[in-house]
Amino acid sequence: MNRAEPDISFRRITPEDAENLVRWQSEEEVAAWWWDHQDEPRDKLIGEWVANLFDPTDETARYVISVDGHDIGEIQDYKLADYPEAAAEVGISNSAGVDMLIGEPGWRNRGIGTAVLRKYVDEVVFSRPRVETCIIDPHPENKRAIRCYEKVGFKYVRTFHSVSNKVDVYLMRLDR
Repeated sequence: MNRAEPDISFRRITPEDAENLVRWQSEEEVAAWWWDHQDEPRDKLIGEWVANLFDPTDETARYVISVDGHDIGEIQDYKLADYPEAAAEVGISNSAGVDMLIGEPGWRNRGIGTAVLRKYVDEVVFSRPRVETCIIDPHPENKRAIRCYEKVGFKYVRTFHSVSNKVDVYLMRLDR
């Protein structure tokens, strides 16, 4: 018996999504790798999300991940050239960076992250003109994420401490 492929889609984040975004980023398994604000008041964090969505200087494209009609997480991408300090650290021209999280615990450890990232990179990131390489930079100890990214085809580049993001990163790349 063949399992049906999941119906994966992406929609732009709206202010109405801020509550879920904060809840997802507060999840213990997510916060361990992704977020350093879990001790701040919830209303402040929701306000920061909403402010980011309307910040004209923020070039990051942010989406809610939906699978089979369920909102399960967040994925975002940005052209590295729009963030010169990060671009200088990475040193890979014509590249875009991607970050993602599966916020709903029931959707983790099911292989959905691999399918989501593969579809997003193919249909969103590499549809952008002049983007030849996609990078992703999990924490070096986030072995689950690294395995997921390897399954998509990302290859290890190097490990370093990012001054711009103030974290250690395991830099990976996927060429078009």
